[in-house]
Amino acid sequence: MTQRFYLESSGKDSNLPRHIQLEEFPATIGRHPDCVIQLSVERLSRMHARLNLDDDFLTVEDLGSTNGTFVNHDRVIEPTRLRVGDVLHLADHEFRLMSDSLGSDSAESRTGEETIVGMAALPRDFPLHMPAFFELLENRQVSGYGQPIVTASGELFGYEMLGRSENPMLDEGPGQLFALAAALNTEVRLSRMLRRQAFAEASEAGLRLPLFFNNHPVECEDMGALLDELRRLRAQHHDLELVFEVHESAVTDLGAMAEVKQELATMDIALAYDDFGAGQARLLELVEVPPDYLKFDMGLIRDMTERDSPRYRLLAELNRMIAGMGISTLIEGVEEERTAQLCREIGIDYMQGFLFGRPEPLKGLGGYHQSENESAP
Repeated sequence: MTQRFYLESSGKDSNLPRHIQLEEFPATIGRHPDCVIQLSVERLSRMHARLNLDDDFLTVEDLGSTNGTFVNHDRVIEPTRLRVGDVLHLADHEFRLMSDSLGSDSAESRTGEETIVGMAALPRDFPLHMPAFFELLENRQVSGYGQPIVTASGELFGYEMLGRSENPMLDEGPGQLFALAAALNTEVRLSRMLRRQAFAEASEAGLRLPLFFNNHPVECEDMGALLDELRRLRAQHHDLELVFEVHESAVTDLGAMAEVKQELATMDIALAYDDFGAGQARLLELVEVPPDYLKFDMGLIRDMTERDSPRYRLLAELNRMIAGMGISTLIEGVEEERTAQLCREIGIDYMQGFLFGRPEPLKGLGGYHQSENESAP
């Protein structure tokens, strides 16, 4: 397979072509007739920038242009490597770098439905979202939300802390934010910003119930840095009762996970395994490094309406085994009272879902004190 690159304009300038194939390198871009890519538009210099391809690595360099060349809003000072999904600004003209993966013997032309390498969920109007996304990152335009977690009897037990955009141009939920972040390799930055904001707002609101929080899978690739981040947050918010959620797919190294659990204990942070049952349930890790809480994936209760259903029997057996290890269990995605009733019969300790409440701003959830939660394990 070979890669074929092209630029896709944002569509804001009708004088720019929608697609610009990059077939000849080095590819100079500018208003001069000798440029490989000649664009006769305002603010573009005669010889503005040059794209180079070396060992399948694409780089861009500015050729002393008047109005500058930018990659993801950072001005290009020296040759800068480009990745698929990067936003390239030539002066104020905006492009997204795209790629087709083609067989070496393919002679087919682009059909208009290109493969975006590594960016399956990215919106088609990605360049138009980028100014808003950078504005969100720079100005911390996010807020913390909390979704209720209740006991089997329906009493409020705690909250899962979530983050939401406060930028009006980015209103499609966290999925949209992380799709944009993935294209720019800023998942860690975004995840930290959401977490820090949620911690600050929960502390300001005086929440004294267990607060579950998670991380982006990319952060688990450097667990040391993630733990350092949590130490800083714990020092700033020593009053919060925290539960760190780790996706069960991230629990792959027993030794490393045992160290993580020990480090969390020194910070007085409980451990939860998240989305158990969504993929390969790692039972050995439960035995060797048991968490304080285990959150069953919502898929286990999908269409579970009767006691004799296979899902009911599976969940009941899993819960019996895990509860026997002294681990508290929690089920997510409960939306119907019938589902909640079956989960109570099974013996699941805690429940979360739209039946008990949708996420609400943390700022409005204050007023709870430890004394109201003394019965919690």
